[in-house]
Formats: sequence, C-alpha cells, structure tokens
Amino acid sequence: MITYFYGVNARVFLYIKLSNVKVNIMMQLFFSLIQLIIHCKSGQTFSLMFCFSCALLAENSKYNDENATYLQEGVVRIIQPGVFDYQINKFLVRMRAWGVAFPAHNKPGYKEAINFTENQLLNSTISISVRKEFDSNNLKVVELFCGEDNVNFSQQAILQGVGWHLEQETSRHGVFVISQIKAKRESLGIWRYGDLFKSPTINQIVPAPMLRSMIGQNPFSPSIEYWVTSFGKIHRPECSFYQRGRGALSRRPTGTDCRLCGGVKNRDQ
Repeated sequence: MITYFYGVNARVFLYIKLSNVKVNIMMQLFFSLIQLIIHCKSGQTFSLMFCFSCALLAENSKYNDENATYLQEGVVRIIQPGVFDYQINKFLVRMRAWGVAFPAHNKPGYKEAINFTENQLLNSTISISVRKEFDSNNLKVVELFCGEDNVNFSQQAILQGVGWHLEQETSRHGVFVISQIKAKRESLGIWRYGDLFKSPTINQIVPAPMLRSMIGQNPFSPSIEYWVTSFGKIHRPECSFYQRGRGALSRRPTGTDCRLCGGVKNRDQ
C-alpha cells in the first residue's frame, strides 16, 4: 500500500508546475490527503489522488490568469479629464491627451469632462501616437484614437465643448480650430459659461522695471494713469472727462490740470 501510494504521488507531481503554486498551499493539501488516505479503503485511493491533482492544477491556472490580467495592455485608470494611466507590459505610464485642455476640478464643466474621458477611454480599444515624450508636468503627451472608427479623442472633446483647443501646442491644427469654432457658435458645453471655466494663469504680467525718472516718488504707492487730451488737459481716472475724445494715457503727464478733478495735483488733497 505504501509503495503504491508513493508511485501514484510521483505521477501526480509530473503534472504540476511547482514554480507557479504557493508552497504552503501545496503542503496543506498534501498532508490533508495523507490523512484521508489513512482512513479510506484502498479502492478509493485513485479518486482521492485524482481530486488532489485537480485541485493543484486549478490553483496553478488561477495564478496564471491573475498574471495575464495584470499584464494586459490598456487604460487602467482616469486621473483627471484627459489624463490617465496606461499599462504597457510591466510598466505603468501616465499620459495626457494632445492639443486639448479641460476645466479644473472646481470649475464649471469638470463633471462633463471627466465623464467624457471615462466613456471614451475605459473598456474601449484605443490606439496611441506619441506627440511629445514628456511635458513640464512629466506627462507623456499622446494623440488618442478611440474605437473601431479611430475617432480622434481631442477633436471630439473640442467639438462637443467638453474641452478647448491648445493652439500653441498644436500650432493651430486646422481640424481642431474648425471644431472649436462650431462649438462656440452653438454654445456647447463649456462655452455656455463664458470664460469662467478657465483657470487663471499666474504671473502673466511681467513687472516693469523702475525707471530713473521715478526717483523721488514712493515706489510702494500705486501709480496712476492720467488721461492727457490732445489740448494738453490732464484728467484723473475718476474724472468724467477721462478717456473721452482724443488723447493718450500717461503715468507722468505734462500739461494743464483739469479744474474738476485736479489732474496731477488732485483737487481733494
């Protein structure tokens, strides 16, 4: 009986890949099988050994399926509108859609933009064309084509008013320009909110250097732009004649002060 058991046991292990099965699970099943055989008749040994080999082979298949799922290529998760994680073999790469921008989290149109991105990219076939290896945020910039019809993701987002065209990035790509004109004309998506959907850009205005002509003035006091008419009259911003008729703006005007507002001298001082 013992000799026969070892012979069957050896044949069972020929069908098992020990490298893909956890050792502790295999040992538990093995010792459980020994206890069952001790309490069973010799006629039931074949059926028990067959169940043991099937259990181990099923466990092996389970781990192979898990590995195959993990290595599947495609979009794994959506980070924000137009930004996603893409699985390529064993690597996970964060990417951004080329030529289109979307509202920020606290701006109008964000919910529609995130829903559009999820519907287009998750559980769908996409093809990718790399436009830029990495941008300033360390994101790979790619052009996306979705579905069997290879619909351009960025163009659809612009056409439906979900996002807007990044003209500097695409060098005014013709198709994107036309799509945005159509979306604006029909007031689709974000274009219903005016410019409220755009995030303010920081440090757009470059500070002007202090000139020698400003020496003697208080550099911390806000400078005033006076309106100097073609006749040489100087008006302050609160004056009713400010920017009326022909004239020019000046921070250091020369001429005659207005009798109503006081001009440079300021009537209220």
